[in-house]
Amino acid sequence: MTTDTHTRNQRRRRLALLCCLGAGFGTLVDASVITYTVPYLGSELQAETNGVQWFLAAYSLSFGLGLVPGGRLGDAYGRRGLFLLGLAVFVLGAVASGFAPTIWIAVAGQLVQGVGAGLISAQVLGIIQDEFAGTGRVRALALYSMAGAAAAILGPVASGIVLTALPDALAWRAVVLLSVPPVLVTVILAVFLRPAEQSRARRPDLDLPGIALLAAIVVLVTLPVIDPGVTGGVLVAVVAAVLLLLATLVLWERRYAGTGKTPLFVPALMRSNGFVAGNIVALLWFGAVVAHIGIVTIFLLQGQSLSPLLVAAVLVPSAVARLAASAFSSRLFARLGPASVTIGLAVQVVALAVLCLATVWLSGPTLLTVIVVTEIAAGLTAGLVEPPLRAITLGFAAHAVRGVAASFLQLTQRLSATFCVALATGLLLGTAGARPTEVGLRSGLLVCLSLLIVATIVSRLWLEPTHRPRAPR
Repeated sequence: MTTDTHTRNQRRRRLALLCCLGAGFGTLVDASVITYTVPYLGSELQAETNGVQWFLAAYSLSFGLGLVPGGRLGDAYGRRGLFLLGLAVFVLGAVASGFAPTIWIAVAGQLVQGVGAGLISAQVLGIIQDEFAGTGRVRALALYSMAGAAAAILGPVASGIVLTALPDALAWRAVVLLSVPPVLVTVILAVFLRPAEQSRARRPDLDLPGIALLAAIVVLVTLPVIDPGVTGGVLVAVVAAVLLLLATLVLWERRYAGTGKTPLFVPALMRSNGFVAGNIVALLWFGAVVAHIGIVTIFLLQGQSLSPLLVAAVLVPSAVARLAASAFSSRLFARLGPASVTIGLAVQVVALAVLCLATVWLSGPTLLTVIVVTEIAAGLTAGLVEPPLRAITLGFAAHAVRGVAASFLQLTQRLSATFCVALATGLLLGTAGARPTEVGLRSGLLVCLSLLIVATIVSRLWLEPTHRPRAPR
């Protein structure tokens, strides 16, 4: 390889990495700030509890559903075009939400934005795989994780500043649009991106019917959570529809696999006890974590009437702790193996249990102090749990389906977050109307605590025994 070629490759890789970091930062800024808009949805858009629930859950739903087809389309036709399309769709959804005249148009905007985020995320992981190898790939993934952590730290602070400085009618809309500037910068960079890849002629196996059936199941399961007052007849109809759709999904997936195509539920992965166990732990853990931080944020904003800046000051230390802990997660995993995941989950269980008990006996500044301490503990353990859990779960996937496995893992996590966020938010807001109380917070936290307890048990009894020690990568 000539010096000029090597220099061009280095420049291309640097540009590709900048695009990935910008995209990751932009999409995760949106996820970190959206909860701060909740107090303004009722006054500005006359949103009721069910509208707020859908507003918070819609992004995760469409994010998850966009991952699998996005990844497979990128593999078949090239990542640059799909990356640019995802960025454009993401911005379109953000603008639709930011300028929405009603809550349901804002929800639709979140759905569109989630599709864009799913397309973006699928291409980012693929670009890093294509452009980097060995230690370079590890370094690129570490920088990508740091971009996400920076978004979790800077997003709430920026939200607090915007919500404090602007009138209510403009402030929440500005927060929704905070992710647009970094994504637009990424679009400009991506125009000059020329990834090192060749388009493939093979038509991708998207399995759109399987994705549609799964989406319908998630929406139907979520409906009674968002509208707990549904009549018995409607509830029976929903249960019957879910069972029918589940049976249809199983039959369709078997038929699709029988044609030689790659279904949504890849048979080789579904036969792996370790992969299934890892997915169960991941979806329970992710749903609990996302719902937990969401309801704590809403409780502080509305229940405790704290300013957005003060709420950010309370919760940002948890994000910093998570960033710091993730740097040490590989060392802990090297010493303890999959037990490090179980231990981290157990500590999170203790932290949430302490917070639940605190809502019974404490209030005001004392409760706020407990929230700060328990959130830092939860952040530390989340940083220790997530990287090894992902590595263990994907370690059960053969190399040929590693990309499909990664998309499926993110899909299950996002769909879990859709349901858990809707349920926990409904419990928080539904118990006290417009102003959440300690009772509502405790109800939502008990759901999250239950999920973490089950995740800990599954990790200890199912995931640990199936893990085969491997050399570090």
